[in-house]
Amino acid sequence: MSDAERISYPIRLNRYLALCGVASRRNADLLIASGRVRVGDDTELSPGRTVAEGETVAVDGRAVNPAPPVYIVMNKPRGVLSAVSDARRRTVMDLLPEIYRTVGLFPAGRLDLDSEGLLILTNDGQFSQLLVHPSSGVRKTYAVVLEHAMEEKHMKEWARGVIIEKKLLIPAELSPGRPNDGRHWRVVLTEGFKREIRLMAEALGNKVLRLKRIGVGNLFLDKMPAASWREFNYENLRNMISNGGKI
Repeated sequence: MSDAERISYPIRLNRYLALCGVASRRNADLLIASGRVRVGDDTELSPGRTVAEGETVAVDGRAVNPAPPVYIVMNKPRGVLSAVSDARRRTVMDLLPEIYRTVGLFPAGRLDLDSEGLLILTNDGQFSQLLVHPSSGVRKTYAVVLEHAMEEKHMKEWARGVIIEKKLLIPAELSPGRPNDGRHWRVVLTEGFKREIRLMAEALGNKVLRLKRIGVGNLFLDKMPAASWREFNYENLRNMISNGGKI
C-alpha cells in the first residue's frame, strides 16, 4: 500500500484535519463547528464536508496539510501512559523527540500503566485499525507472571474462557512460559478488551505481577531496551508483522 492510498481523496474534513495533526477527529469537529476552519475561500461548519485533492484547508487562517505517515515501534516501560498527553503522568510521547509531537502520532492499541512491552505509534488511522480491530485477527502475545502458580483446573478454565462483565473472554492461545513453572505464562489475544489478562487472572483467584507484550503479529521484541524506540517505513513494518521479525 502506498502513501497515496492511505490519504485518498475526496476525504471528510474532520479526518483531513486529524491527518494534518491539528486535532483528533472529535476535536476537529469542535474546530469546524466554531467556524475556525476554511476550505478554499469559505468558512466550513460541516465536519462531513469532503475535501478534494488540491483544495486548500486553513485553520485560524493558517494552511494545513496532512503529515507524512510515521510508524514507530517502542518498548514501553512500566509507569508510562499509552497516551498522547496527560497533565500528571509521563506518556509515551515524552519518550520521543519533540519533532514527533507535530505529526499527529497516537498509540495503535494500548498497554496500561503497569504493563510494558511492544507498542506501535502511528498517525496512519487505517494501519492502526488493521492492528487493533478484532476482525483483522492480528495476534498480540504477552509474557505474564502470576502471583501464584496456576492450578491445572484453573488453567483449563482459563483456556476455555472466563466471563468478565457478561462477556466470554477466551485467549487465542495459552501456554507455559517456563517448564514446570505455573507462574509464568504466554498468552495470545486477538481482541483488546481493557485489562483483559489481568481481569481473567483475578476471576481465577490469581493476580498478574508482571505483564509484557512481546509480540504483535509475527513481530517480536528481542534486544530492544525498555524506553527505546525505532522508526520504520510502512512496507518494512507491515512485512515484519505479517512474515516475522525481531527488534
